Amino acid sequence: MIRTSLLAFALVFLAGCEDPPPPSFRVTFTAVEDDVKLAGVEVNVAGHSIGRTNANGELQANLLGREGASVPYRVRCPVGHREFPNPFSLTLRSFRGIANHNNARGVEVSINCLPTERYAAVVIRTGGRADLPVMLQGQEVTRTDSGGVAHLLLRFSPNSNFRVSLDTSSIPRLSPANPAEIFTLTDADDIFIFDQQFTETRPPRRRRPPPGPVFTGPIRIH
Repeated sequence: MIRTSLLAFALVFLAGCEDPPPPSFRVTFTAVEDDVKLAGVEVNVAGHSIGRTNANGELQANLLGREGASVPYRVRCPVGHREFPNPFSLTLRSFRGIANHNNARGVEVSINCLPTERYAAVVIRTGGRADLPVMLQGQEVTRTDSGGVAHLLLRFSPNSNFRVSLDTSSIPRLSPANPAEIFTLTDADDIFIFDQQFTETRPPRRRRPPPGPVFTGPIRIH
């Protein structure tokens, strides 16, 4: 009986000496693409996925650790977005403020997924010149309408240059001939204006030949 009591006391004592489990910290990940909430962004902690952002671009999770610990994590954006080759880190901290909203969200982590391609909208105006071929990088892609206007919606990698030109070879009297513009698309969607005015030279007037000599010789009458 005494031995059993001593064994039970020893087990209780040893159990009391064990380290308590680490606390849990609430973390809210918010993913965007150019300030627009983005769904489907996956977050990995310690090599394991903890979920993906929802339609509101949010993912909430509870992470175990000690106060002030730095936790590395990786982010995988949806297809069509650039990858993050290196991990990030967040610091675990608890919130005991008055605002219950902040307490429920815990640590706030922002993720910005950048697209692999950007949009370039190009407006071409020719001062009313209709049916002029619009060339992109030397290839015809459209023609100006009856009002002399054309539109292009293009996709390029960020920080790309592209060349837009007008083919005037069918109207050699137009000046300037085959005008072109080179545009640079930065790491943001953008709108470009190609406003080209033409002058047209008139064809030279054909001069009438001078009248021939008038015959004034004698007229023979039979």
